[in-house]
Amino acid sequence: MAKHQYTKEEIAEWRKVHGSFAYFNTDDSSFLVPKPYGFGRTFNWAHPLAWVLGAAIVALLIYSLFFN
Repeated sequence: MAKHQYTKEEIAEWRKVHGSFAYFNTDDSSFLVPKPYGFGRTFNWAHPLAWVLGAAIVALLIYSLFFN
């Protein structure tokens, strides 16, 4: 099955079915997806770039805490 970018409606349906806090959809090729409530975007944690960017953010936070 080929990956494709899900629409807002498909993402909302996936969240209703799976009911998880974090969005982890391996069939969705999107890196950022709309948040389930409010406004803004969040990561699709099944996308490898999300893990790299998440690790970079954590590394920056740790660096700023210990080396400033």
